[in-house]
Amino acid sequence: MPIRSVVKRHPFNKKQALPRMAWSPENLFNVWLRTSPESYLHRETEFNTTQKTLFQQRWLAKRLTKGYHGDHIMEKKFKRWFLPESIPTIRHNSGGEAAKSVAAKNDMAKWVEGKARAGGRTDAEKKAAALAKDAISPVGTLMYGEVERRIDVVIFRACLAQSVWQARSYVTHGHVKLNGKPVTNANTLLEPGDLFTINPEVVPFIQRPKAAEVEAAEQVEEAEEAEAVEEAEAEVAAEKKEGEAAEAGAEVAAEKEGEVEDAESAEAEAEVEAAEPEAHVSKPKPKPKSYTPPNVTEDVVGGTYFKLPDYAQPSIFVPAYILPSFLTCSGVYVRHPTARPAYSEIPSPYDASGPLMSMSWEWYSRVAPKMTPRRRARLMDPQRSQDRK
Repeated sequence: MPIRSVVKRHPFNKKQALPRMAWSPENLFNVWLRTSPESYLHRETEFNTTQKTLFQQRWLAKRLTKGYHGDHIMEKKFKRWFLPESIPTIRHNSGGEAAKSVAAKNDMAKWVEGKARAGGRTDAEKKAAALAKDAISPVGTLMYGEVERRIDVVIFRACLAQSVWQARSYVTHGHVKLNGKPVTNANTLLEPGDLFTINPEVVPFIQRPKAAEVEAAEQVEEAEEAEAVEEAEAEVAAEKKEGEAAEAGAEVAAEKEGEVEDAESAEAEAEVEAAEPEAHVSKPKPKPKSYTPPNVTEDVVGGTYFKLPDYAQPSIFVPAYILPSFLTCSGVYVRHPTARPAYSEIPSPYDASGPLMSMSWEWYSRVAPKMTPRRRARLMDPQRSQDRK
């Protein structure tokens, strides 16, 4: 059964509040609901004080992490093809300070040196415990390492698409090339050094809105023309009133002063009548002002156009294993994501070493289908070179 469309599933439902791979403001609000200590939904993931059973805790953790990292992948497909057999183990140096800390923990003398030493409530010991915790590499997010290799996820991580569903549409509609060859399968896994290229004409935030811009410019031009016509008509009416007043005054003066004044009033009347058509013709039309859409950054020299979507700034970051080029709408998948002490390269709204990731792995390690490594390697081979002849 194919996965339902994004519109029908309502992925940004505020009641569920599941963070997704998207830049929308609704998704940003859902991320706040799930990660901020001030949110009422944050208490659902505080498993130290919860009344949920262990099964319910694991299922909730799976629902939250899978909702962000693999919402666009069906559950059965994810468990079979994108779930690793085991999480990598990163070993640290066991000698030196680590050996001393272990010996200090096993030292029984601390129980007779006072409550501060026995309870470990001194500031120095708290700092030492925090440093020891930070020295552990958070490998929980590496369970989604295979998902990060998908071409649609890589395009989204490179900030060339507003959501993972939009990146998937790039691929399925044939607008993406992998190492110079068109690719239409969004399930394609990238290898280190692969180069992907996107057609710039499909990236929405660098496309000039032609229809909207022309329509707005026409509206501005029509409004300015109407205003200019009204001003010209008002000036002509004022000049006409002045001419009529001058004509009446000239007639009164001519009756009193004689025929000489009559001739002068006739000449003044002729000049006023000659000035009326000139007022209609000689009035120049003001040039319409150029229209610029709001919230737009435009390069005057190069003529480039760029408009960042609203509330997209918190999502604008690129992981260390991707090298994008925004000038050419392309990028290089440098290497597979990894982890080091106190840092995980796979972006996630949840703590990489927190209980959500560990319980998600506990859930999938129990329900995931088992497959022999040889069969898995044969089926995952894109060239199918190990198939039986």
